[in-house]
Amino acid sequence: MVSEADLAQRADAPSEHDGYRPDDAPLRAVPQLLRPEAARAPLWRRVPGTQDEVGEPSTVYPPDDRTVIYDTSYPWRTCGRVATPGGSASGVMVGRRHMITAGHAIPWLAGGGSDWVTFTPMQYDTSTPYGSAYATRIYVWQHVNGSDGIQSNEAAFDYAVCVLSTGLGDSTGWMGSREYSGSWNGQALWAHIGYPVDIGASMRPVYTTNGIMDSTVSETFGGHNALRIMHRNDVKPGQSGAPYFGWWSGESFPRVVAEQSAENWGMAGGPNAAGGGRSLPDLISYAISTEP
Repeated sequence: MVSEADLAQRADAPSEHDGYRPDDAPLRAVPQLLRPEAARAPLWRRVPGTQDEVGEPSTVYPPDDRTVIYDTSYPWRTCGRVATPGGSASGVMVGRRHMITAGHAIPWLAGGGSDWVTFTPMQYDTSTPYGSAYATRIYVWQHVNGSDGIQSNEAAFDYAVCVLSTGLGDSTGWMGSREYSGSWNGQALWAHIGYPVDIGASMRPVYTTNGIMDSTVSETFGGHNALRIMHRNDVKPGQSGAPYFGWWSGESFPRVVAEQSAENWGMAGGPNAAGGGRSLPDLISYAISTEP
């Protein structure tokens, strides 16, 4: 966990970092789409009308716009499946050996540290075109486990940068990042890729585009600033940690602006929540500079 002293040292840090596309990686702005899955496993939901002030670890709003993909061009090859002893989540490469996922997806241990975490870029069933790597160190602003719901402050800081055992980014490349701005609310700007449990049993990546963020709530922790970003884009458990990302004119790589955190905020059928703001690119930059 990053200390307050580290936070203070990075008070003037940039609020973005750049991505990278390998020279031999073909560039495709829209992924190759596969046929939508017909069978989707039903999931437990809260009793209708239940209200509270927390979210669950990640709802779908009809029509379900998620589409299965398999694409090894850039940047789609940077996205992948996160596996842990207790289940799976989603993540994306943000550095040569740096992957970001949801903080609540990390199997935190009571005595400190975490159990094992692996990342497999663009996994599709048993196909693993770039292999897998273990996390050797994990950087977070705060520990979020989601066992009793995800509070507002936790959702805003619900991301973890994992330093991997090998430089998968040499082959996959990586996405950049940028601080989310509330001026983008209401605009259909964002793509998203994750591994939901109700499609392919968390073994197939799904893609949505033209995602819209509705509103933001500012949160602070340890002197750092972040945003709980509310939205009604389609997500299910397993998509936690999957990035929301967009393209900027004149750049050859997309930038991550948020990580999926929670669903059903406040009540059954409520909106979903992602974490972002300045603290997201700051954490990525800190991890990369500390362990290149």
